[in-house]
Amino acid sequence: MRRHLITLLLSLCALLFIAAVTGSVYCGNILAEPALSAERAAHLRKLIYLHFIIAQISVVGTGAILYLRHRRWRRYYLIVSYNEKGLNLNPPGIRMPSARVYRCHLGNLQHCELPPANAPVLVYPMFMLSGHSSGTKLETALSTAYANRGEHTPNLFYQPVLGASPWLAKAAAAHIRPQLQHNSGVLVVAHGSKMSETPPEPALFCRRLRDLLPGTEISLGYFSQHPEAAEQLRNMQSEHILLLPFLLTEGLHTSRDLPTPQQAIGCGKTLTRLPVVAALLTENQNATHHETGPQSHPGCPKK
Repeated sequence: MRRHLITLLLSLCALLFIAAVTGSVYCGNILAEPALSAERAAHLRKLIYLHFIIAQISVVGTGAILYLRHRRWRRYYLIVSYNEKGLNLNPPGIRMPSARVYRCHLGNLQHCELPPANAPVLVYPMFMLSGHSSGTKLETALSTAYANRGEHTPNLFYQPVLGASPWLAKAAAAHIRPQLQHNSGVLVVAHGSKMSETPPEPALFCRRLRDLLPGTEISLGYFSQHPEAAEQLRNMQSEHILLLPFLLTEGLHTSRDLPTPQQAIGCGKTLTRLPVVAALLTENQNATHHETGPQSHPGCPKK
């Protein structure tokens, strides 16, 4: 309702300004006519001054409304990454004034600069999966951080994790599409979870990716839970596999736990390792593609 009122007031100010300018122009045209009496000319000048005042009032009113609206909807943005490697990531599709953006990672909340409590704070967890770390642990850590500083905890509005963003699938599809060839498939590998319910983000990502890449075989595997990535690699029908880690940054998992090109060769397939999916959101990628080679043949991974 308040937004409709603001729109109405801004429209009224715009109409007043247009009417004032139009009236001034009209009076000025009449004032330029010859043989105009002095009394009539004085009256027209007063009308022009009146229109000028109305135009100024409408301009000042518009500025005041915008200022009040700006103060009413002022907010801060807190971007929390899982580790320090993800500090430079931004929530995709969100426009944020840099002066109101605060960054930290889960391990340094006690020492980083946090948003003040005089306005609402939108918290963007730069996590790939929803769960304990992006939920209870993050909420507790933020409350503790404010309490330890003797500050009032602001109104915190937690946004969905990065892994739930539809922009991930769009960025991945744009990166994958030029590399697709005959009989290509995509193997998405996500981190496992110890929760009783599997986090929905990897499956949601794969569903969106299938919609963007129709006809492409897209399979989902995990590091430490069923179905495992090695098992999914063996079961895929495609011969050319594009391996897409559903991860935030490069690290231990990407160097140790992903299926290898040699394992793919053992299954009669080739494998190209793509950058982690979060890196596809950034303009500059440091990750490189790793193509298969005929160096070894250790055999297909077992179930």
